[in-house]
Amino acid sequence: MTSIEQKLTTKQRLEIETRLANYNIPVQILQMVADRCECRLDASVSGRDLPKKPKLSILLTRLNDKAVMLLEQIFLDCHDSFSNFRFAVFLSSMYSPLLHKFVMDEKIAGESGLEYSFDVGIYGRSTEKLVAIGMQNNDKTQQAADSKSLRKFLSAVKDLRAMHASMRGAYYSSSYGYHDDNPWRLARKMHTYGSDNEKAEIRFFDYRDKIYSEIKSP
Repeated sequence: MTSIEQKLTTKQRLEIETRLANYNIPVQILQMVADRCECRLDASVSGRDLPKKPKLSILLTRLNDKAVMLLEQIFLDCHDSFSNFRFAVFLSSMYSPLLHKFVMDEKIAGESGLEYSFDVGIYGRSTEKLVAIGMQNNDKTQQAADSKSLRKFLSAVKDLRAMHASMRGAYYSSSYGYHDDNPWRLARKMHTYGSDNEKAEIRFFDYRDKIYSEIKSP
């Protein structure tokens, strides 16, 4: 992390900010990064821009060098250790940050009383109820997601859905592929109904070359 502590020249910082401005990074994700880097992020707007949300390009200028460099590692260099931030930003395209709150490295209890760890937990802002979860294949040896890890995910979804009727979606991503090449075979066997007889949406993704690609159900 020594590079995070280095100072940027004006030119270096401008280049990074320009590239980051092309990403749709929600304010609350920027705030999480700012908090990690001991930076106070002012997300307020004034004057003619008052009814609008602040532009990302403007918010980036309000961050300290440490936060900008961390954003570079997360979104431009795509370090594995920060993949949960990228996954949260991807999921924010499905769940509006204006209506939902994103929590990283969340532990959530199911009906059985067991606690499950997820990379991203998504809650309704007005209700504070669980809406969706995101889990990644975090295999330290960078192996493809196998049936054991997928069963763990699907069992957790079943248990959580029984406890949280508000849960609408569960999303799994792997940067190293899937052993079976088709996680849907297992998902169909284990995908069960919640207490209100509505299924939670389950989707699988591959993360390759900085892009999330959905594995469609055949």
